Amino acid sequence: MSSSSENYSGSSGHMCTYETCVLRISLTVDNFGRRFLDCSRYKVGPKCPFFHWIDNPTCILGNEATPLVQQKLSILRSELQLANERKRIATQTAAEATQMAEIAQERVVKATEREREEVSSFLC
Repeated sequence: MSSSSENYSGSSGHMCTYETCVLRISLTVDNFGRRFLDCSRYKVGPKCPFFHWIDNPTCILGNEATPLVQQKLSILRSELQLANERKRIATQTAAEATQMAEIAQERVVKATEREREEVSSFLC
């Protein structure tokens, strides 16, 4: 990636400047953690080539740490996915338990009504 000029006028009429661009952070191995500006319409409509690095290139130690950070990020994403799946299962189980409790309550009410009817039929 290379720097572009401060302004770019696309064929769609969109103007990119420092004021209209978005601050992003690189997650690539070679530039991990570097901040840059690019078009706020990135991945939306026609691609705007405006790009400008804000930080200096990543140092050697930063490049060596990048795989470790990316590995940790991958582990955290997996743990989050697992936690979300457990939450979904727990929510589903709770809903099923609530439904079973409602059915049991309905059966108790019906059984109580039958008992009252049987007792009143014996008394009459």
